Amino acid sequence: MANSTARFGMRPVRYAWGAPYNGACNSYFATGATGAIYIGDPVVLAGSANTSAVQGYDAGTLPTVTVAADGDGDPIHGVCVGVLAVTNQSTTYRGDSTDRIIMVADDPNLIFEVATDAVTTAWAATDVGSYANMIAGTGSTVTGFSGWYADTSDGPSTTDASNQLLIMRLSSRTGNAIGANAVYEVMVNNHGYANVGDAGRFTAV
Repeated sequence: MANSTARFGMRPVRYAWGAPYNGACNSYFATGATGAIYIGDPVVLAGSANTSAVQGYDAGTLPTVTVAADGDGDPIHGVCVGVLAVTNQSTTYRGDSTDRIIMVADDPNLIFEVATDAVTTAWAATDVGSYANMIAGTGSTVTGFSGWYADTSDGPSTTDASNQLLIMRLSSRTGNAIGANAVYEVMVNNHGYANVGDAGRFTAV
């Protein structure tokens, strides 16, 4: 059976020491014309904070974030795991140019699932331990989920530590197999909290 072609961005599954992901996250603020943010989108700090009170959060208590860039050398601070509702009509994603509070899984020790593409050669078992990058995709306004996925055409690399991800293993989910559109477990290598001088934090194998 072929792997599903569904895209969902990055989905936290557990911590590096084996504990399952428990939903822990931190609150951030998205404002201005910085693009839509969907659940599963990687984000980065935008260098500011909320300048006035927002939904019970005092001014200055919500660091601002924007959607991360994809590719070599572009850091990832965390992954959007939810968008705080304003009313019962609020979308589950953050629309462009809309002020919303974003819930971000930003622990640098998290392991994420991510779907790969099928553009060129699929990742192989021997690519575990290598570096890789993400590709930006358009999220769904129906489901609210990200359209991002992992890049198989740029690497993987055993030497380029400025890549965004470290490939951990093929996900053991049912129906998942090495090949086109496979789902892998990864850690963020170029992480906003852990990276040193854009050189990554892991040694590839």
